[in-house]
Amino acid sequence: MSEAEAKQVEQILGHLRELVRCDSSDPETSVTPDHPVLRYAAGVLKEAGCEVTIHDLGGGCVNLLALRGHTTTLFNCHLDTVKPNPNWVRDPFTLSVEDGRAYGLGACDIKGAAACMLWVAQSSTEPIAILFTTDEEAGKGVCVEAFLREQGQKWSHAVVAEPTRAKGVLQHRGFASFEIEFTGSAGHTSGADASNESAIHNAIDWGHEALKLAKPGKALEGSRFNIGIINGGTASNVIAASAKVRFGFRPLPSPNAIEVAQKCVHELQGLLPKDGPVQWTDRFVGPALVRDEQMIPVVESWGIELGPDVDFWTEAALFCVGGLPAVVLGPGDIAQAHASDEFVELDQLKLCADAYHKIVKAESNAALSAGGAHAS
Repeated sequence: MSEAEAKQVEQILGHLRELVRCDSSDPETSVTPDHPVLRYAAGVLKEAGCEVTIHDLGGGCVNLLALRGHTTTLFNCHLDTVKPNPNWVRDPFTLSVEDGRAYGLGACDIKGAAACMLWVAQSSTEPIAILFTTDEEAGKGVCVEAFLREQGQKWSHAVVAEPTRAKGVLQHRGFASFEIEFTGSAGHTSGADASNESAIHNAIDWGHEALKLAKPGKALEGSRFNIGIINGGTASNVIAASAKVRFGFRPLPSPNAIEVAQKCVHELQGLLPKDGPVQWTDRFVGPALVRDEQMIPVVESWGIELGPDVDFWTEAALFCVGGLPAVVLGPGDIAQAHASDEFVELDQLKLCADAYHKIVKAESNAALSAGGAHAS
């Protein structure tokens, strides 16, 4: 690595170090426009000559928009993270650089990309537009949807940061998340039997049948069905009066992914007990990102390598549904996202920062060429 490249990586790591230090793992209760992660990003962007506006949507949903000049491409990155799990060995809020990797909560998903964007803004003078949001990990979509309603028509494309090994991704699965609350009748377990008095028994019965729907030839085949949380009850000698199940699935990308998801929901609801009270809640239903063929020449004109489809969901789908074609592009590997001792490779940070800079340069050159042609 040359001296200039080493300096570039160190500058990116400087931004990442500050972003990781800011705990944004519980935005609903802690993120306001004055949160340290937003203050830091806003400060860097203002110093880089950007006009920064912050819109508080409430409930931890905050949009930070930075503009410098006019460009047709919007960069987007979320600054919230998941909560650190108890298996971390390192301090999740202190960036640790070892053996070509930068460890820290959100380093891969996706503060590494935010650091790259800050570096591009800081080290260039070309027009740039960056939207930082704070509610992606909660699966709300409030930030992006509100932004698109108010300002989405101002841009032609969006670059959405998620871990793609610094390659452009144009298609991914949808994502649907739900919660079911089962209700039973509390009582002493000396009277327990196979009836539906126990809410936990009902939840387990439903889960057992739901998993069968993910088998080959069934309604949820290939949809990455997962029961993520089951909780309830008070003690082993008390019949459970309530139990909650949270689950989700990821339909394959297709123009009718929403219809497919609705069919799956109908099948899952059909497994609920007919004579026991339950409450079904739609937590989040996100569309798939379906390849827009018109985006291929755009990405190629930026000099960005296209990557394979991915199985994880991103807010690029919301941009597309909102009328703004999008590509997913960020450093790192999804295998590190949400993991203990999460990390991003230093060479991935450099590759991604260079890719973002290519886009900014290409957009600026295109605007200058269009202006020259118009003048002639």
